[in-house]
Amino acid sequence: MTPLEWIQQMLQANREALRQMPFPPGMAEYVDELVKSGQVQEVIDLMKLGFLMGVQQGARAGEIPAPQPSRIQA
Repeated sequence: MTPLEWIQQMLQANREALRQMPFPPGMAEYVDELVKSGQVQEVIDLMKLGFLMGVQQGARAGEIPAPQPSRIQA
């Protein structure tokens, strides 16, 4: 599966959740302006940033708490 196919599959699988997710005010206009002005790298960087934040969130959610040290009674 190519990266493009993976992205398309993820968009399709999460379409409803994406529709319900709030977007910061002005962000749609900002992205629209980037696209219209041909700033492809900026759009790619936004996508990378979103991916990076998702990876970080997933890593935090998967952290296993360290076991508490055993107490020694004298």
